[in-house]
Amino acid sequence: LLLGEATLATLMFTGNQVFMRYLGDDGVGAFGIACYYIPFVFMVGNAIAQSAQPIISYNYGTGNAARVHETFRLSLKTAFISGLTAFAVMYVFCPYIVAMFLEPGCPAYGIATKGIPYFASGFICFALNIAWIGYYQSIELARKAMLFMLLRGIILMSICFLALPHLLGEKGLWLAVPCAELIIFIALTIDYQYRHKICRVVK
Repeated sequence: LLLGEATLATLMFTGNQVFMRYLGDDGVGAFGIACYYIPFVFMVGNAIAQSAQPIISYNYGTGNAARVHETFRLSLKTAFISGLTAFAVMYVFCPYIVAMFLEPGCPAYGIATKGIPYFASGFICFALNIAWIGYYQSIELARKAMLFMLLRGIILMSICFLALPHLLGEKGLWLAVPCAELIIFIALTIDYQYRHKICRVVK
């Protein structure tokens, strides 16, 4: 939970610094609106992970692998639907959501309405990664869970914030978080497949 909150703090601090450098005060104002909504996605993802954890942990302890995998798959499906819904809402209603904080026509409004849909595309992997890391915590892989949490929330996110604007310009600012989340999702998938392949070989 501490690392989860630290990732949000890192996102906001690093994002504000980079947006200020490239887009000035208007960029920070636009990014601030995205920061208002990311805690809601984190809250939902964290709720899914914490709801699944006692079921997964108990069944892992009793050796009921089928129930563990069933609960894990259900948590991923729920996280995917929640992240997709959050993305769809932000994509469809972005102008109205931004208008709750900024006057249409001001520079920050234009930056936000153009960039937030890119940023919101990361909500899907964001929710999935939180649920997946919660699964690792439940099956006594705390160090691996901590490693992935540090990678997704601090290390990779910071690297993407620094690198992508040079490659993609303004769009790269908004895609930094989605890119970091996608990389971690791919890494989690590979790690999961490799771990289960090893387990099958051992058996």
